[in-house]
Amino acid sequence: MQFSKISVCVAMLTLAWCLPTGALAKVDLLIAAATEAELAPVRAKMRDVKETTLTSWTFWSGTLSGESVVLARTEGDPLNAVAAVTLAIRKFDPALVLSYGIARPHDVTLKAGDVVVSEKFVAFDGFISGHRGLGEGVKLGDWKKLPHAPISSGEVETYTESFPASEGAKTAALSLKLGEGSGGKVKAGVLGSAHQINREADRVAWLREKWGTSCEDFESAHVAVCAKLFGVPAAGIRVIVPVTSGETEVAAAQAQAAELVLTWVEVLK
Repeated sequence: MQFSKISVCVAMLTLAWCLPTGALAKVDLLIAAATEAELAPVRAKMRDVKETTLTSWTFWSGTLSGESVVLARTEGDPLNAVAAVTLAIRKFDPALVLSYGIARPHDVTLKAGDVVVSEKFVAFDGFISGHRGLGEGVKLGDWKKLPHAPISSGEVETYTESFPASEGAKTAALSLKLGEGSGGKVKAGVLGSAHQINREADRVAWLREKWGTSCEDFESAHVAVCAKLFGVPAAGIRVIVPVTSGETEVAAAQAQAAELVLTWVEVLK
């Protein structure tokens, strides 16, 4: 039997479903980011903020541009992200899930400061290798994709390579304008996620060839699939940060991502 990360996530969903969360709050948006650096600027713009702790996760609910929202910090890890989003959906019943942050490019045409808007999501961490004996080496060319298999009604597992993003949220995000002089572009693409940091150019090219990914992060696809399992649409944006970027460039991109999601919420109103 194959056990994938999303299989583990489905088990976590089941556990979270059994946890007491209180009455549903019904909010317009669940907004998820990996780090406090990305989350804090958005939280600072919210009104009537209320903090809620569920098991190990903290959430912040309130209003933003007239919309009822809840913020979730996903901690930049697929398992943490699924747990946080599951708890948030169970507690706050959002109409739409938005994820945002930074990502490393897979598409060589993407430059620092470009913004990728989710056309679809791909969790690219599943592979089956060819059989090779001890000492026979590793041959990536023999590896085949192992898509995740989310469960639908009737406990039916369907192997699925990619998951579509919300069309309305995607259209709104594509209308976002970057700051004057940024030099970046906003374009639709495939947000790829895995608990990996890929810094080898040939491997990155191989992953893009296999999965069609535009960029990689730790959790956006897992957040989107989690939302899908609960029947909630999702969309994401990622600011591109090359793998050679230093702390200053990363911090600037995180701040840019926060500014973009604030504008995104305005456009979605």
